[in-house]
Amino acid sequence: MRSFAFFLLLLTLWLPSLSAQVLDDLEYSVAQVEELLDRARAARSDAERYQLADLALSIARDLRYDGGIARAYLIMAQVRAQNGRPEEALQFFLEAEEKLTPTERTPPPVSDRAVLREVYTGIGDLFFREKDYPNARRYYRQALQLSPANEMLVEKIGDAFLLGMQYDSAEVAYKSLISQYKSAGKHPELIQVYQKLATAYNSEGNLSKGLFYYLAIEDILERHGSPAVRAVMYNNVGKQYALLNDYPRALNYFRKAELQCQWIDCDHLSVVYANMGVALHNTGQTGAGIEYLHKAGRLLEQQGNRSALAPLKHLIASIYLSNRDAQHALEHNTEAMQLAEATQQPDLLAKTYRTAADIYYQLYEYEKAYHAYREYLRLNDELRRQEQERQQRLEQQRSLLNAAENQIKYLLIRQNIRELELQNARYEQDRLRLQNENLELERQRQEKEVELLLAQRETDRVRLREQTLLALKARSELQLAAQRLDAEKKERTIALLKQQEQIALAQRQADSARVEQMRLDQVFQQREQASFRRFVYTVGGFGLLLLGLLTIGWFLARQASRRLSAQNREIERQKAQIEEERHKSDQLLLNILPAEVAHELRTQGYATPRLYPSATVVFTDFLNFTSLSEKLTPEQLIDELDECFLGFDEICERYGLEKIKTIGDAYMCAGGLPVPNDTHPLDAVSAALEMMAWLEHRNQTNPKAIFREMRVGIHTGPVIAGVIGKNKFAYDIWGDAVNLASRLEMLGEPGRINISGATYEAIRHRFRCAYRGKKAVHNKGLVDMYFVEGPIVT
Repeated sequence: MRSFAFFLLLLTLWLPSLSAQVLDDLEYSVAQVEELLDRARAARSDAERYQLADLALSIARDLRYDGGIARAYLIMAQVRAQNGRPEEALQFFLEAEEKLTPTERTPPPVSDRAVLREVYTGIGDLFFREKDYPNARRYYRQALQLSPANEMLVEKIGDAFLLGMQYDSAEVAYKSLISQYKSAGKHPELIQVYQKLATAYNSEGNLSKGLFYYLAIEDILERHGSPAVRAVMYNNVGKQYALLNDYPRALNYFRKAELQCQWIDCDHLSVVYANMGVALHNTGQTGAGIEYLHKAGRLLEQQGNRSALAPLKHLIASIYLSNRDAQHALEHNTEAMQLAEATQQPDLLAKTYRTAADIYYQLYEYEKAYHAYREYLRLNDELRRQEQERQQRLEQQRSLLNAAENQIKYLLIRQNIRELELQNARYEQDRLRLQNENLELERQRQEKEVELLLAQRETDRVRLREQTLLALKARSELQLAAQRLDAEKKERTIALLKQQEQIALAQRQADSARVEQMRLDQVFQQREQASFRRFVYTVGGFGLLLLGLLTIGWFLARQASRRLSAQNREIERQKAQIEEERHKSDQLLLNILPAEVAHELRTQGYATPRLYPSATVVFTDFLNFTSLSEKLTPEQLIDELDECFLGFDEICERYGLEKIKTIGDAYMCAGGLPVPNDTHPLDAVSAALEMMAWLEHRNQTNPKAIFREMRVGIHTGPVIAGVIGKNKFAYDIWGDAVNLASRLEMLGEPGRINISGATYEAIRHRFRCAYRGKKAVHNKGLVDMYFVEGPIVT
């Protein structure tokens, strides 16, 4: 039993030492994998990075080190993506994802979350480069879930929406970035986002929205930009106004850009000159415009920029052609054709042949015009064919990439199944081996127990024999001791007797630590009266000579006086009529536009759009308008709407709100413009409450009223206001605040005023409101909403 305990003690000491040695070898190998991965990240050539990552992958597989396998696959995928091999890169990315995808029981550690985020971002970048924007957004969102505060991923999602032509969704995605950049003062990044949105809306054809973002960029650069950056911005804003056909305002901005470039070196001065030339041509100053275009051409020739000189020459040829100067147009168009061919610009070359056909047609050289037009059609067909082939290749590449993704995932699943089966087989083999080892140990233990029992029995037999011999020896010794005792007793008795004798002897022997027409009228009357007086004096003089002539003269003078009086009366009548028509015109203009905007139009001929950082927009809408209007005649419908909107107009006038427009049964007004004020949220809510009260009073006093219920939506935020159109003016407002106010009205309830969180913060001290919670708004996300209950009574 003691030997078995000793054996177990030795086995316990040997196993930890063996486990420690294996663990040290494993950690040393993991360290080798991490060292190879660090060297791969630091390597300069792609070939070296791939080779080192592949070596690390091999060692990590032997060690079944999933973290090392995933990092190695990530580096190999990044190298293949840079080398333009997307299918292989996708395979490696998906291999890394499979190793890092967390399970419900074992979420990945922080270091693996960073690697998984890089994997999802890399896959998103692959699909983005292949213009598969939905799949790119899907992977970017997965990466964003792992790092919610990552601004780069938010911008990538916005870019994918933008290039996928989902502009409103891109704007929503950029909202949080814009807010973060504003609060952090990151002006370059903010300008970059605004520039992307402006370019996108321009390509969509929404030029007003593009202008909104260019004006926002102008506002930032006026405060924080350098002269060089402002010059670029002035040119861009001018280009935007040119797209809107507002060439005078565009010309103003181009001149600002030219002025900036007089003091600094501008790389884009030729572009500014070209834009000014086009703007001058479109404002009727063709001569000056052509001069600026020639200045731009001379600059490009000095720079040797033949690629940019080709379209400029074609532009000059087009302007000469529009002015019917065919000879100059032919000269410049020929130069443009040669340059386009030399710089390999097939699209521009096709346009030059089209312009050449028009020039030859104007010169009556019909055969040349025919040949030029045929060449234009040939080049155009070739360009269309190349574009179709490019689109087909792109679509094929997308399909291959999607198919590769699904195939790789399928293969990974099969590989995982095979690995699991192999792992189960290894587990079963290990289990059987351990079972055999346990049986062998048990057999050895039992043999040792038998040996221990036999040894114990022999030991007991020897011990018994020894004890018997010891007992016999003890008995003999006892007998001898008894004999010695008897002898000692006798000797003690004798000694005692002797001692007593000595004591007795010692006893005996011893005893011892805000008037030109009236003046002209007065001058005209004075001239007529002076002419009349001269005529009377002449007739009077002749009357002294001839009495008969006096009578005739008197008669003629009387007739002239009557004509003069009639002329004066006609002049006064025309003056009154002109004044009346002017008054009507002014009143009509004031009914369409605000007084400030109307005054600006009368004095300047145009009105500049303005950005209002804070304004309150109100939308109203009658309930069941469509079904109710089907039951009314057009006259009844107009009378009903006219009565309601007249009442609303009076309420808006009392509270200083500006009526913007009506759309069907919807009524839209706004506070805080055109003259800004600080009370527009309170004015808007007060007007909305009075509109509700006016409608309720009308329902009670007019039982035949058709529109009996309405919803109201109010939001406070930044808007752009201005006049749109050239012949028919219309004052309007734009911006996210307008869209959100309309959504609030749609999401409201009959008889209730639904306001946003921004409006609530501005009126909470004067009105009681009931919080509705966060409601989902299309393209806006979740928005705080409140119902206005009434004013706070103090």
